[in-house]
Amino acid sequence: MDKFGKMMGKLVAAAQILAITTLAACTLSTSTTVCHATDDPANPYEEITVNSAEFNEHLGHPNDINPAPISGCPTSPVVIIDGKISICHATGSETNPYNEITVSVNGLNGHSRHEGDIFPVPEAGCPTSPLVINEGKIMICHATSSEKNPYNEITVSVNGLNGHGTHADDIIPAPQAGCPTTRP
Repeated sequence: MDKFGKMMGKLVAAAQILAITTLAACTLSTSTTVCHATDDPANPYEEITVNSAEFNEHLGHPNDINPAPISGCPTSPVVIIDGKISICHATGSETNPYNEITVSVNGLNGHSRHEGDIFPVPEAGCPTSPLVINEGKIMICHATSSEKNPYNEITVSVNGLNGHGTHADDIIPAPQAGCPTTRP
């Protein structure tokens, strides 16, 4: 065997060792955070960190969300149809701040890392004005039954809105000038 053949053989062997080492490192030590469905309406998801083998198991759970959104798991139950959920995708536009889109719960089509996306879509639809999100929370005007104080300004998680997305009279997000002092 000539020098070139010996050198090529060593390079191939080194490449194989490097490839096996890289694959082993990726599959054994990779961890992912998922939203594991609990079937408890008061606490519908538990945020857990799993290794690659456990992650593959959670891909088979029909109501799990993989991976967890960057701002955390939804705080209200999510409607999952055929492995897909609807979210409000933040566009960065002042005039059209959100687009309602449908994504796979497995991978979220990359939206788990998007700052400002809302998981899931509130019952009233995506907000029509930009949200001011601070540490995964937003200000809303929660409707009360009081005529003197028709709204309370409160802070809730952007994911699931702590159930306020289903309150027809709540104002999401709170106007920059604050909550109204009278009902519309």
